[in-house]
Amino acid sequence: MRATILKKNFQEGLALAERVVPKTPTLPILSAVLCSVESNFIQISATDLEIGIRYKILSKNEQEGSFAVPPRPLGQFVGTLPEGPVALEKKEGGLAIGAGEFQAVFKTLDAEEFPIIPLAKGDENQTHVDAASFCDALASVAGFVGQSQARPEISGVLFSFDKKTLTLASTDSFRLAEKTVPLLKETPGPQVCILPAKASRELLALLGDRPGVLKIFISPTQIIFHYGQDGRPGEPEIQLVSRVIEGEYPKYQEVVPASFETTCVFSRGDLLERVKAAGIFSGKMQDVLLAFDPGKKRVEISTKNPTIGEQHSFLGGDMQGQKLEISFNWRFLADGLAQTKGDHMQFLLSSAEGPALIKSAQDPSYFYVLMPLKI
Repeated sequence: MRATILKKNFQEGLALAERVVPKTPTLPILSAVLCSVESNFIQISATDLEIGIRYKILSKNEQEGSFAVPPRPLGQFVGTLPEGPVALEKKEGGLAIGAGEFQAVFKTLDAEEFPIIPLAKGDENQTHVDAASFCDALASVAGFVGQSQARPEISGVLFSFDKKTLTLASTDSFRLAEKTVPLLKETPGPQVCILPAKASRELLALLGDRPGVLKIFISPTQIIFHYGQDGRPGEPEIQLVSRVIEGEYPKYQEVVPASFETTCVFSRGDLLERVKAAGIFSGKMQDVLLAFDPGKKRVEISTKNPTIGEQHSFLGGDMQGQKLEISFNWRFLADGLAQTKGDHMQFLLSSAEGPALIKSAQDPSYFYVLMPLKI
């Protein structure tokens, strides 16, 4: 095997693949990435048997072949090389790599032992979505998944495919987020699956803010995300393959309040600042008290801590309905405000003991539900 690849491409591929290499692998080969040289591409693959990643990029190949090598020392060495082409050659002693005056040989593992990462078979339901819009949507819900092993069905992000839209949702039982994005290619019909939290994080790391189209292949046991810039061969092709979580996701729509005693519109940034300031004085329950007064058109945000002191702030807004006092976990409230886009947000309160609904005044495709604290 002999090939030449640009340093920046090789370095990026190794870094992305290394993210799913397990720290304590059950099999020695899982500690390595597989590099396959074929045609005029190099493909870098890694898996932990739950998630698989492929990174495919143009290269200049003289002889096809493959090798498996631990990614961290190889990536560290590649990072020290000068910018430009990097020469790779598989020899009896391992992988020879060189650029300019730098030369090294890395010991390799048997590439034949590397697990097969599933490919799309062609009979899966397939749809397309704008990559940047999808990542923005996934990022807005991925942080709110449950952590309990007793309820694995909420330990991932729910994907609900309708004919023309994809709805993403997550909950940890204390809060809930939902975001809807339009599809570029219609799906044959409704379908749902639950993507594990780790796969969601890795997908965001893989795609970042890359523009273009993301293809999604859905089957009963796995989901495949394929990103590639059509007509731009200098850009990488990236795939993430993940198992889906078995089980039925809770009917979360039942907890989304439909009627409200008090409705408010605030400056999102101003409210977020006040909640963070209040959080400094919060106690063990991370509580912050919000007192809504529609008559005075303002909310008072306050906290009291016997060992630190107390804090009060006020924020005016457009308010209607009943006076209410309600306590929230300030971190959960701040998280929801941070993910809500736009300058202004709606704060909708069902009751003093019921869930609150936070929505953007400009973006109706996202909402965040937060349960109050009982103090």
